[in-house]
Amino acid sequence: MGVLAVYGPEPAKVDDFIEVPSTGAVAVYRAKRYPIAFSSDDWVALQADPEVEIPDVLQRGASGRRETRTYKTWAKVPRTSVDEIVHMRVTGVVAGHSVSIQSQRSDGQVSVDFVGAPNVAKQLGLKGDQHMCWTGLFAPEDFEDIVVEEVRRE
Repeated sequence: MGVLAVYGPEPAKVDDFIEVPSTGAVAVYRAKRYPIAFSSDDWVALQADPEVEIPDVLQRGASGRRETRTYKTWAKVPRTSVDEIVHMRVTGVVAGHSVSIQSQRSDGQVSVDFVGAPNVAKQLGLKGDQHMCWTGLFAPEDFEDIVVEEVRRE
């Protein structure tokens, strides 16, 4: 395990917002990284837009939450066609406090989890409790620092 990158004041811009990496499993397929939507012993579902060419595709589809109308498209490929699987752990610092970066919404907002004191969570404007975790949303520019750690899986 090692630090992949520390994002400073000039992270990559995508469309109209700053792209922030998030915690989760990523497949390296044909030298490109794709977040993993779900998998089995024989295949991996890569989060990929429908227009992205995936030569080994077995099936395409979309999954998501009906109540929030947030869907992500995916493409299943044989596990044998994946070069490697990497687990990314992404943490950020907001107002001097460490949070776990979970995802980035289509509007650019970054979803975080926080395990810590209730007074700190309230200071950060998070919702939840100390038993089930605190959660919240931040703009990419709210982060003072972002650190990505990678663990490669066999």
